[in-house]
Amino acid sequence: MVARPRRWSRVVGYAAVAAAGIGAAIVPDPRVTDATGALVYLWAGFLIAGGLLAGWGAWSDRWLGEALGCPLLSTSLAAYAVVLFATGRAAAVMGGLFLAGMAFLMWARGRDIEVLRREATRAAMIRNRGDR
Repeated sequence: MVARPRRWSRVVGYAAVAAAGIGAAIVPDPRVTDATGALVYLWAGFLIAGGLLAGWGAWSDRWLGEALGCPLLSTSLAAYAVVLFATGRAAAVMGGLFLAGMAFLMWARGRDIEVLRREATRAAMIRNRGDR
């Protein structure tokens, strides 16, 4: 019962990231396009796919969705952060710091999910040995 509010906040957060990816694909930032060319669409796709996968995982309480989505989100956010850092403008660098922070948080969430998966697998193996 306690996990529900946190789970729904993750669903909304991941949906917002997927929506941002859709916006980035439709109207890509000219600075990002100038710096990377067509890669801007790959990163927008990572935001969309990562947000949808992770959102589905949070909504359905299945670790696989977040385990697949978080690396995509982390990679895309880090790529956008690097482009913003490269501009050297103060406002862009601040935005880049925010995106870099979010990239590290997504990376950490992916690592946490991997630990949960590993522990759940270990517990299931122990439980199955006891059933014999």
